[in-house]
Formats: sequence, structure tokens, C-alpha cells
Amino acid sequence: MYKENFPERIKKARIDAGYTQPQVAEELKIPKSTISKYETGNLEPDLEKLGALADFYCVSTDWLLGLGQKSSSFNVSRLNVSPKLR
Repeated sequence: MYKENFPERIKKARIDAGYTQPQVAEELKIPKSTISKYETGNLEPDLEKLGALADFYCVSTDWLLGLGQKSSSFNVSRLNVSPKLR
């Protein structure tokens, strides 16, 4: 269940938040190739990266792993990110 859901959910979280892969890579100091591999299912994050991604996208780790529903209160405007990155 987890391996099947994670790539789809991590990509959805990024798109819903309005980021490109290079923007996420820059903000989280993760290589863009790593972000791409997460989204294609060719690589899985360690616990630290999973937590950082969940915090960055304002979603739960459970949701990223396919265990729960995304919060309906998700709002990109509450992120403390410069408007050019939104």
C-alpha cells in the first residue's frame, strides 16, 4: 500500500502547493533528481526527509503514505514562502 501510494501523493502535494520540482529541491536542499525519483517511485525518502516533505507541503506523513485523507484546511497562502515561489 505505501509504495504504491507515496509517488502519486508526493507529486499531488507538490502540484497542489504550486511548486515545481526545482523549487522544492532548492527550498529543502534536496537534489532535484531525488525529488523526481520520489515522484516516480524509484526512491523512497528516509524518515527525516519524509517528515520534512510532509511539513513543507502541510500534509501528514500518514496521508503521504496512503493512510489518511488530506486535510481539507490545506491552504498554500499560509505557507511562509515568497510569492514568486507559489
